[in-house]
Amino acid sequence: MARVARLSSRECFMLTEPLTAILCQRVGQPIVAADLRFSPLSGTHPVWECAFDVDGLTERVIVKQLHEHDGQAFSFASTFALQQRLFVIGIAAEPIYLSPHISSSTHAKPNEQGLLWVEAFVPAETEQAQALTQTLARALAQLHQTPTATPTDKSTDKPIRQLDPIKQCKALIRALHAGHDAKDTSTACSLSQALDILIHDMQDFQYIDDTPVLCHNDLHLDHIRANDVCVDWEYAALGPRYFDVAMCIVINQLTPTAQTQLLKEYAQHTDCDVDTATQQTALYLRLALIINRAWALLL
Repeated sequence: MARVARLSSRECFMLTEPLTAILCQRVGQPIVAADLRFSPLSGTHPVWECAFDVDGLTERVIVKQLHEHDGQAFSFASTFALQQRLFVIGIAAEPIYLSPHISSSTHAKPNEQGLLWVEAFVPAETEQAQALTQTLARALAQLHQTPTATPTDKSTDKPIRQLDPIKQCKALIRALHAGHDAKDTSTACSLSQALDILIHDMQDFQYIDDTPVLCHNDLHLDHIRANDVCVDWEYAALGPRYFDVAMCIVINQLTPTAQTQLLKEYAQHTDCDVDTATQQTALYLRLALIINRAWALLL
């Protein structure tokens, strides 16, 4: 059974005061703070599973306190808009609410409690019948082959955001350089040198598949839920498929043997040649390791 979170009085007020109004509007019934039960979950940001009873049935939502950090690639508002689109397609949890920023002034202090994010709860698969690499390969293939247009009027749809992983890597390294920790600055220099070598190697490579497809870019096994729905879309964007594969390898800490199996199974789910997938992923894996190292230091 999940541990029930013990929140301070201030945390309880900051979470439940707006949350009760949101949930009341969603279910069409009065909800009071005493009705809410919070269970903490792991994540970059503080996140809880929030349970409450309606007509004798237990309902659940996911509640996050989002805090801006140097490692993020996109605004939370952009992520919310993207997740709305992906929910319509059927591959993301329904985003319910994102609180607005208190002020757009550059001199304003950040929202102390962060932004409130609420989304629908999606249960995990009841049984993991597939092996780790099979589950990851199937999810990656599904994402990369997902048509990104929604069933709404195409003329009014804004383009889905894009991620250039090399530009993002440079931005992370600049953020490390801007810090006051001498160790981080030294690490930034080493990462910058590694990136320069990689860019040179990529320029000499005969072919780089950077055709943009829908990428999650943070696809841990725990982010794959029931009915092929994925969660935690903070870094998702249109981008090169093999960078997404490489990040999946790094995040899930796959062994060389598991990496080989993942690529074989990914090729089986797509029209990709396994040798091409292996070569392309090997290049992007070097980039993913640099990004992951820089990102970890910035959190």
